[in-house]
Amino acid sequence: MAPVSFSFPPLPVVIREVWQHNLEEEFHLIKIAAMTHHMVSMDTEFPGVVYRPANVDKRCLGKLSPVMNYQIMKENVNATNIIQLGLALCDDHGNLPNFGTMSQYVWQFNFSDFDVYTDLQNTDSIDLLKRQGIDFDRNLEEGVDSAHFAALMAKSGLLFNPNGSDFAWVTFHGSYDLAHLMKILNRDKRLPNDLPKFMCMVCIVFGRKVFDMKNMMKFCDGLYGGLENLSNTLGVQRVAGKCHLTMQTFRRLLDIYFKQKSESGLRHNGHLLARFQCVLHGLEPNNYFDQFNGLKLNSFGDELSCVEM
Repeated sequence: MAPVSFSFPPLPVVIREVWQHNLEEEFHLIKIAAMTHHMVSMDTEFPGVVYRPANVDKRCLGKLSPVMNYQIMKENVNATNIIQLGLALCDDHGNLPNFGTMSQYVWQFNFSDFDVYTDLQNTDSIDLLKRQGIDFDRNLEEGVDSAHFAALMAKSGLLFNPNGSDFAWVTFHGSYDLAHLMKILNRDKRLPNDLPKFMCMVCIVFGRKVFDMKNMMKFCDGLYGGLENLSNTLGVQRVAGKCHLTMQTFRRLLDIYFKQKSESGLRHNGHLLARFQCVLHGLEPNNYFDQFNGLKLNSFGDELSCVEM
C-alpha cells in the first residue's frame, strides 16, 4: 500500500495593526521573528508627490537622469511626513512568523506624524488613501511616534548589520519607501544632498542585499507595469497588504527568472542576483545598464539574445 500523504492549507495571514499603545509589544515579536526570518519586505504610505520640476513635461518624467530623480525625491521626502509603513518577514522557505499560533503575521505601523489638516500633501493621494480606509484622525490621536519607532527599529536586529549579509530587503519601486524610513531613523533630519551619499547611507542602514523589483523586472522578458500587474503576471494573489504581496511576488520572481540549472537541480543564481543588489529604480549608478549589454532573462534564468534597452 502506498504511504498516505497529507497536505494542509496555508495558515491565514493576519495584519497586526500597530499604534503607539502596542508599539513595544509588537517590536518584541519582531525581534523574535528576526532570529529566523531573514527576508524583509516593506512599503510606505505618504502624502504623495508635492514637488515636480516646473520645466519638464509630465511625459518626460520617466526619462530623467538618476541625479535629477534623486533631487526630486529628496525635496518631496524632506517636505512630507510618513503615514503608514508595512513590514513583512519570511524565512528561507517563504513562511511568515506564526509564533506558534494558527495564523501568520505581517505588520502595519500607523504613524501620528502627518496632520491632514495642516501638512503639505497631494490631495489626490490623500483622497485615495481615505478610500482605502485610512483614518487620519485616529492616526493623529493614537498613531506611533516616529522617534519612538526609530529607537526600537534600530534595536530590532533588522538594521545596521556589520557584515551586511544577515537580511535581504525587498521593495517595489522602493526609493521613496526607503527614504521615508531613513528620514525617521535619522530623527527627521533632511536626506543627504546628493545621490552617492544617499546610496551609501542605504547600504549602511539596510546592508547591500537591497532589491528593487521595479529595477529587476526590466531585465526579465515579458514583465512590465506596477506591482499589481507584475503579481498577476506571475500568478501571485494578494492576500494581506502590499508588503506581503511584495514579498510573495519577489519569491515568485526568483523562482521563475533567477534560478539556474545545476547537477543538484535548480537553485537561485547568486552571481546574477548580486548584479541587482542595492540598485533602486530611477537611481541607478553611472553606466549601470552598460554592464548588462542588453541582457533579457526568460524562465529559469536563461539569457535571451541581446535586445535594445
